[in-house]
Amino acid sequence: MTLKTAVSVAALAVALGVGPEAMAQTATAERTPTTEVPKAPVAGQIVVQDPNTILAKELIGQTVYAPDKAKIGSISDLILSKDGKTVQGFVIGVGGFLGIGEKSVAMKIDRLKVAAGPNGSFELAMDAKKEELTNTPTFKSKREQDAEKLAEQQRKEAPQRPTGQKQP
Repeated sequence: MTLKTAVSVAALAVALGVGPEAMAQTATAERTPTTEVPKAPVAGQIVVQDPNTILAKELIGQTVYAPDKAKIGSISDLILSKDGKTVQGFVIGVGGFLGIGEKSVAMKIDRLKVAAGPNGSFELAMDAKKEELTNTPTFKSKREQDAEKLAEQQRKEAPQRPTGQKQP
């Protein structure tokens, strides 16, 4: 019973001259338990995570190591197919210091190796070195590509002013 309902019931009881015994009976009647129907999963529903699977949120932020156990970087995102049925790749932040100067590099998911870690955890590794990845092109998401195209288009469409003229 909400506070608003309780106050309304109490005010009504006072107005009608109903004693506390009658109000107690009403409150008890409202609290009778209802029988709950057992819940059944729908087709395709996963009720319990399989021990041989990893959630995406467990991958994002995880450190990836090179074969020599040197830290390469951390996973910042996953790349899914448009139908959402397959993980095609992962994005890893490489280089920089405390996130400054870091660049994103995307790799195909088959380059990521998952191994058992201490205490039932897992460790991520790949067969590349940090230096190799820092010398590769930066990954551009679809959103970033579209923003660049739009900016370029707007730049081309903007009226050209002769150099040296001030804007009005």
